[in-house]
Amino acid sequence: MPSYLERDGFLQEAQFGSRICSSQSLKAMTEKQKGEVYDLIKDSLDKAEKVWGEVGKELQNRAMAFANEALLEASQRAVPTTIPGHEFLEDGKPIVDEFVSLVLDMRDSSDHLNCAIAGTKADRLERVFYETAAILPACSKVISDESGGVTEYLGDGLLAFFQVKQDEKAAACYRAHDAAAGCMEAVYDFANPILKERYNLPKVDIGIGMSISKAVLTISGQANFVKPVAFGKCVYHATKLSKGRGEIIVDEALHLTWPKSDTGRLQFFARTMGSVKGYLLQEKK
Repeated sequence: MPSYLERDGFLQEAQFGSRICSSQSLKAMTEKQKGEVYDLIKDSLDKAEKVWGEVGKELQNRAMAFANEALLEASQRAVPTTIPGHEFLEDGKPIVDEFVSLVLDMRDSSDHLNCAIAGTKADRLERVFYETAAILPACSKVISDESGGVTEYLGDGLLAFFQVKQDEKAAACYRAHDAAAGCMEAVYDFANPILKERYNLPKVDIGIGMSISKAVLTISGQANFVKPVAFGKCVYHATKLSKGRGEIIVDEALHLTWPKSDTGRLQFFARTMGSVKGYLLQEKK
């Protein structure tokens, strides 16, 4: 039986151009996960095309936004969350816990929105719509497979958390890293070739920032819109460190927390983003 790549006519990764990714040889997804991610991207784009065909004209002059699938009535005291380790939050009862936060940013999305490209089958807003439709669900699945939880789509990126239990900090670091490496693989090895084949679009670059800190979990909003939110230094630092291209960058706190081993497969290189001191993660050669 042909593989998911062979059956759709994909031959070699080089056919679509090499990726700018410092984590090319990090932990790969299993063949089963690769197939699931590939099919998810294709299905998501099929749905996006259908939606665009129905409402695309109405969206041309509007700002695109991603909304929660369900809005909860204010009368509900317990609000369900996707924050790992906290299935529900209660109004008026904030919780403090420790997390590794992960922010994924699609680079140059504003340029994609405002600049036309000759020869493509999707332009400007339609282009960004398809790019986000392909990338965000696929990366959300990768993160979920590593026990992380995506709490927000940020228009051109996402915010996710990994719970850090006191006696399992090393495991949390590894899960977060493997999720980040899997997102790189999902974008550069799957989403980009599919977007190229379907719409003749140039590749999308992403950056991933990660940080660790305590965070306050609470409920925000009023009237008929309330949502669980997490406030903490980890969110701010991860956001600032997500501005690389094909790079996974961690803050100093996560670097210091990372388990040390003479046989470890990763190495850290100083990489400051703005006012936040960070470290680029790369595999040892």
